[in-house]
Amino acid sequence: MRLIQLAGIVLATMALSSNAAIVKEDYQIDAVDPGIKLFVRSKMSDAQRQFTNDNIVLFVHGATFPSTPDFDLQYKDYSWADWMVNKGYVVYMFDKRNYGFSTREKAMDQPAADNKPVSRSYLVIRDIGAVVDHIRKKHNVDKVTLIGWSWGAMTSGYYASLHSEKVRKLVLYAPAYAFPLHTNLGPGSGLQNKRKPFEFNYAMGAYRLGSKAANDARWDGEIPAADKSTFREEGVRDAFALEALKTDTTSESRNGFRRCVMRAILRR
Repeated sequence: MRLIQLAGIVLATMALSSNAAIVKEDYQIDAVDPGIKLFVRSKMSDAQRQFTNDNIVLFVHGATFPSTPDFDLQYKDYSWADWMVNKGYVVYMFDKRNYGFSTREKAMDQPAADNKPVSRSYLVIRDIGAVVDHIRKKHNVDKVTLIGWSWGAMTSGYYASLHSEKVRKLVLYAPAYAFPLHTNLGPGSGLQNKRKPFEFNYAMGAYRLGSKAANDARWDGEIPAADKSTFREEGVRDAFALEALKTDTTSESRNGFRRCVMRAILRR
């Protein structure tokens, strides 16, 4: 199973029977801010009967894709969520505002250049808080383990610094840092402005459009081997793109695979 060993080291495993079926539930909850609905997915074994501070995890996605392609890709054994369920965990994931199946604000229907980034870090901290409190109330627990990926690691860490009493463990997977070296941004994004290196966030507008070709190229560029199949099965590229398409109902109106928001740099 790829990309799982770090979490396996940090979190204690509690294996269930391999014959147990996985139960999935998709729904929306109210965010802290009026008018915002957050998509939530839960996955657990149908044999799960205990809910404790130690066996509930919440995945927090990054800046480019929403939760379901990242954490629950139904291609062979690539679902990190299913892997965790099979180890005995109760798994949650959610889409931050303007991502995936959560509420998309009006700026998402306007040209990107007409607005600044719409999902600022301080806003999605509130989204994380809404989901954490929902899980705590639903299962009558005090704490939840956060697993953040990329920008999700930054926002998870930010949330944990403010509400450590609600966080059991914090897993930071590939946290975003050293922005001038980040492969996701490319030329023309303002990276050459060394005096004000973070102004590119505003210049890129409310969101950015992605394509399968662009994501494949980025992915290939981050694999340090000529033969990419030594790190990744080729079929997963199409599976990932298809799953990403499902999260954007407007994707069929353009020659690309999804619309996503571009966040601003983390600021209080």
